[in-house]
Amino acid sequence: MRFEDIKKDIKDLEKIGEGWRGVIYKGKLGDNILAFKIPKSLLHRNAIKKEGSILKIVNREGIGGKLILEGDDFIAYEYIEGQPLKKVLNRENAKKIFSQLLEQARKLDLIGISKEEMHRPHSNVLVDKDLNVYLIDFERSKRTQNLQNVTQLVQYFLSEGSNYIPPFDKKALIEAAKEYKKNKTEKNFEKIKKILDL
Repeated sequence: MRFEDIKKDIKDLEKIGEGWRGVIYKGKLGDNILAFKIPKSLLHRNAIKKEGSILKIVNREGIGGKLILEGDDFIAYEYIEGQPLKKVLNRENAKKIFSQLLEQARKLDLIGISKEEMHRPHSNVLVDKDLNVYLIDFERSKRTQNLQNVTQLVQYFLSEGSNYIPPFDKKALIEAAKEYKKNKTEKNFEKIKKILDL
């Protein structure tokens, strides 16, 4: 099944985004409002298919848009009614948002998926009106033993993210992140949360 085969059945189809490898459309198929991701060229088709297989895994942990349909040249997942993190984030909501981000990063570490972009979450995180956080864009994600989701997020908290939350001991956080990198135990993860007061 190709995107062209189902295009006629999609109501209110509109382009809503574009990345390096894919184009995103929004539309209604049956009773579902979906986001459709289509490769920009044949060269990128495998990257989109790989993203579909990653979504299946992370969806089991309640992460990412729920995958609904896969085709030869597209994936379709539940459309997330949200705004990019950079448009929503402020000092009042940062703790709630960062706490969810950290928990999702931990889950990804536990299931062996590296998102590869947690150090710059502004463009690949959506936040809905209730401040629920959704990771999007798993194109670059991969299965690996070199897991860096939590430690990449710590990099963000040490730099730009620190503007949104009360001051914390940066030196202690760096040390805690090093410990976590060596040994990804729940105890070492909790130490990071405690320093950040998340």
